[in-house]
Amino acid sequence: MQINNTSRLTDSLERELLAHAMEEQFRPHPIRAVGKLFNGLVSFTAAARAKTKMGQMI
Repeated sequence: MQINNTSRLTDSLERELLAHAMEEQFRPHPIRAVGKLFNGLVSFTAAARAKTKMGQMI
């Protein structure tokens, strides 16, 4: 099925797509969670290093 800017959705199809999107929103995504954890660790490390450098300058 090809959808373009002139396509119209039926009410039932629109409800089905919306329900699927809402289900997907609350489904856990382990790869994203690992990525967030890694980014948090990198940010924490960078902040700790910057704070240490500032402490050494004073």
